[in-house]
Amino acid sequence: MEGIEYIYELCEALPRSGPGDNVYTRHAFASIPYAPPHPFILDIGCGQGMQTIELARISNGKIIALDNHQAFLDILMEQAKKHEVEKNIIPKNMSMLDMDFKKETFDIIWSEGALYFMGFQNGLKRCHQLLKDKGYLAVTELVYTVPHPPKAVIEYLTSEYPDIRNIETNIKTIDKEGFNLISNFTLPESAWLNRYYLPMEKELPRLNKKYQENEIALAVFEGFTNEVNMYRKNSNYYGYEFFVMQKK
Repeated sequence: MEGIEYIYELCEALPRSGPGDNVYTRHAFASIPYAPPHPFILDIGCGQGMQTIELARISNGKIIALDNHQAFLDILMEQAKKHEVEKNIIPKNMSMLDMDFKKETFDIIWSEGALYFMGFQNGLKRCHQLLKDKGYLAVTELVYTVPHPPKAVIEYLTSEYPDIRNIETNIKTIDKEGFNLISNFTLPESAWLNRYYLPMEKELPRLNKKYQENEIALAVFEGFTNEVNMYRKNSNYYGYEFFVMQKK
């Protein structure tokens, strides 16, 4: 992917690589009715690991933090040491597309803002294979939050994520792929702004100046600026939905 190094440089300077916050991680985890006392957890696409650290704090489990960008894993483990949970986290540099874990390995699989790399339905299929019987899956997924969003919003979002659907369609997919939905809720605007877009807007001027002669980098940063502006104008039409489910 052209310009991926500039995406990484920007995201490494942010608290997280997508919408979310610890309060919503806790809320989703609290909706799991019978979590094991010491669950074995896989965090797919953990990024800088804000949610990984929170899971380590509240689950009393062992977590494999999976990401294919080593700098994210380094940031995660540095923060884990500060929060004294590094013994609960095993960093693993691997693409989610290449996961080689044995079937029925994990009690819980977690993925905030990352499963879309596999596509929602394909991601559910893969997680179903890796979960133990009656295991739990918690994911956030980009969705339309209204029945008929404006054409401009549909065109923009489908160009970025062709797999985007509405909440009801995703709930049907969850059932089809062998899960019972436990709970779902939409992340509020604050989850997009406080830990993601506002820090991003502070970093972009610095990076635009640093790479002012680099057309590829500038195009990448312009894309992020357009993304922020699109959300600010159209947040009533789309968002991230947190889905918590159990393997049937």
